Amino acid sequence: FEQFYSGHRSPHIPYRLLHLVWTHARHLAGYEQQDAHEFLIAALDVLHRHCKGDDNGKKANNPNHCNCIIDQIFTGGLQSDVTCQVCHGVSTTIDPFWDISLDLPGSSTPFWPLSPGSDGSVVNGESHVSGTTTLTDCLRRFTRPEHLGSSAKIKCSGCHSYQESTKQLTMKKLPIVACFHLKRFEHSAKLRRKITTYVSFPLELDMTPFMASSKESRMNGQYQQPTDSLNNDNKYSLFAVVNHQGTLESGHYTSFIRQHKDQWFKCDDAIITKASIKDVLDSEGYLLFYHKQFLEYE
Repeated sequence: FEQFYSGHRSPHIPYRLLHLVWTHARHLAGYEQQDAHEFLIAALDVLHRHCKGDDNGKKANNPNHCNCIIDQIFTGGLQSDVTCQVCHGVSTTIDPFWDISLDLPGSSTPFWPLSPGSDGSVVNGESHVSGTTTLTDCLRRFTRPEHLGSSAKIKCSGCHSYQESTKQLTMKKLPIVACFHLKRFEHSAKLRRKITTYVSFPLELDMTPFMASSKESRMNGQYQQPTDSLNNDNKYSLFAVVNHQGTLESGHYTSFIRQHKDQWFKCDDAIITKASIKDVLDSEGYLLFYHKQFLEYE
């Protein structure tokens, strides 16, 4: 970033960053086709581990977490609530995350039926065209309660025996930059393929319905969408989209980047061209990047 903002008029080529990732993530080294999501996580991990060795990066009260630039920007908290079906006792854990991976319809993972929103028509500014999957649909599925079944019984601390349970994921803490990974590449014992399902994603995203606090309010009968949606801390703006063209074996990555509020550019290797908002929203979408709206710039 120092080099990028140095004011030099020659193009910036981040070869040192690429070499650093190759050195620390050997499976990504070389010129074969690699996965953009895997590269993103590897790059964040390299920078995070580099900062973790710095005493200034460590928080005094928790040596396992640091306040490096990666944690400050990308790290959120994912809450997992496991509820016993007998005594209804709840076991809660909170884990850090850098991105959220979302299943798509068309995958071998059962996607539907999915309970629609209370209004069923417009959520997060996404109009529901019949048959179109939205990012909100994917997030609803990600945060819906899942029955773990008899083959995955857990030992309940209340019952002191193994019982069936349900598990639900919600957002405890939102990051400044939220990255959503649409799971387009399926690798299972039976098949390897790319899922090309179109997913509609909005320019502005409200994460309030997927927060742990919203779930607790609903359970207590206190949830009121209009009041909660005034909370700008949960609102995001789209600023980058990574796309993949081609098949699982042979493909090409491009990206859309927003420079100003409505000024978008398409990056296709060395070719950078202006793009329209329609170009962005009509694209297939593989990685979606949103930043909190308090960072909005004109």
